[in-house]
Amino acid sequence: MQDKELGFMPEEGEEYSADIITLSDENGDEYQFEIIDSIEYNEERYMAVVEMFDDSQKALEAEPVLIIFRVGEPDEDGLDTFDVVDDDEEYFEVAGIFEQRLSEIYNIEE
Repeated sequence: MQDKELGFMPEEGEEYSADIITLSDENGDEYQFEIIDSIEYNEERYMAVVEMFDDSQKALEAEPVLIIFRVGEPDEDGLDTFDVVDDDEEYFEVAGIFEQRLSEIYNIEE
């Protein structure tokens, strides 16, 4: 397994800037996500993201949910595609890796 360094914690004196992606579903609806972490595991790349909201009130009320995407083959425009991990075994393996990595920084309730 190759791990990418956790790149979301700014060094002293640096300003934090979130990595944001916008994804469209099959209906053309767009959603924004903040990339929390990414890893390479079993020759696949995975991203842990949380949904972002334009409405600040909705953002405050929403329970943050960590979503795991598998990065797929680029589309015809050369842009990465993202697949929801729906195989339980694969999901729990990858989620465990993210949980371990992120628990060093965030207080994660089990």
